[in-house]
Amino acid sequence: GFKIAMSVLDVFRSTVAAAALGFARRALDEALERVSTRQVQGAPLFDLQMVQGHIADMALDVDAAALLVYRAAWAKDSGAARVTREAAMAKLFSTDQAQQVIDKAVQLHGGDGVRHGQKVEELYRDIRALRIYEGASDVQRVVIARQTLGAYQGGA
Repeated sequence: GFKIAMSVLDVFRSTVAAAALGFARRALDEALERVSTRQVQGAPLFDLQMVQGHIADMALDVDAAALLVYRAAWAKDSGAARVTREAAMAKLFSTDQAQQVIDKAVQLHGGDGVRHGQKVEELYRDIRALRIYEGASDVQRVVIARQTLGAYQGGA
């Protein structure tokens, strides 16, 4: 029973990672809308180099998370019996990076970012749960470390 339960977590962790990726993509979209339409001293907020740096970091985090989610899904779809390491990596990275992307989106929205009814405010509250269930981030680190050691020992 335990092995079956653990294999189910592989799938659930991948779906949590995919949900976090969706949250991060939405936050990036909301931030892009904000910085392209918000005017500061007669120019779009996007014209500020620091804002461009935040947008670049957000885009990088979203794309890197997507690659890990896709890898976990591809491994499972390819018939791998277990994708524990891949799913844990996708879940850990996607949820942690989504938190950072959403935080930057809130920052770029200024005071509006924490106002009830704003999408980024909702994402900011909702991402926390994804970082906890199906194993909190620290649990994912233990899973990844153990799986990495096991692969190393199995390959030696």
